[in-house]
Amino acid sequence: MAEAKSKSTDRDSGDLIHRDAVRRELIEQVTELYRQQKEIAPRVSLAGIAEQLNTTPVKVRKMLITAGVYENSASREILALWEAGKSVREIHERTGWSVSSIHSYLPYTKLSRDAIAQRQMEQLSEELELSEGLQLPQRRAKAVERLKREFWSLQRDPAWERVPEIFDHLLWETVVLFEDYPFSTAKNLTFTYSIRGHEMFVSRKDKSITRATILVTFHKAMELQRGGNEIIGPKKLGTFGASYLFPIFLRLGVIAVKGDEQGD
Repeated sequence: MAEAKSKSTDRDSGDLIHRDAVRRELIEQVTELYRQQKEIAPRVSLAGIAEQLNTTPVKVRKMLITAGVYENSASREILALWEAGKSVREIHERTGWSVSSIHSYLPYTKLSRDAIAQRQMEQLSEELELSEGLQLPQRRAKAVERLKREFWSLQRDPAWERVPEIFDHLLWETVVLFEDYPFSTAKNLTFTYSIRGHEMFVSRKDKSITRATILVTFHKAMELQRGGNEIIGPKKLGTFGASYLFPIFLRLGVIAVKGDEQGD
């Protein structure tokens, strides 16, 4: 089963590489034509290049922006906001440019991150399945190492507007691995938890904490830390079950103690 999934992922990755190679070749052609015309006249017709290559002027402009040989006031403004960590929605609200226009002024490499990351997360999820033959402490250690690495890599990437669904799956699978593990609350009260379906049952609590609540808390922890806010206790999370989720997230590495941001 895992082997079949691995072959499927390899095939998808191969398709992605092929598409990227075709795109790079087309970008090189567009760039060469642009430079040739630039030598003849200071103003280059993007429509003329588009006609020669049977594409559109908007795509030509986008490829030239990707190659770093073309810019105008709009592209400079949009890219500056993007590099500053603004989402497409935020850029739209600030500048008034339509969403489609904003996308057309961003390099292709900026927009392919989600597809690439999605495949990476699928591969990470498969690694969890392949580790099932290991002893539980080893599986836990590997899962935490993987989760911390990917979480802090995601945190540093300004392109993310939301956490990919497959990444939520990765977090949940790691949470499941820590069933019956002894945790301590901020008040030094020891507890464990069990997982039944999509619910967490804490040994010191009658009401369960749902998977949805755990993911909401996880997303909030990410947003707080991306904003430069240190999470020093459960009150900062402000969600149901935070007294228990705070020490769990600390152990899983998705909440950093001061000076311990991961990713290396």
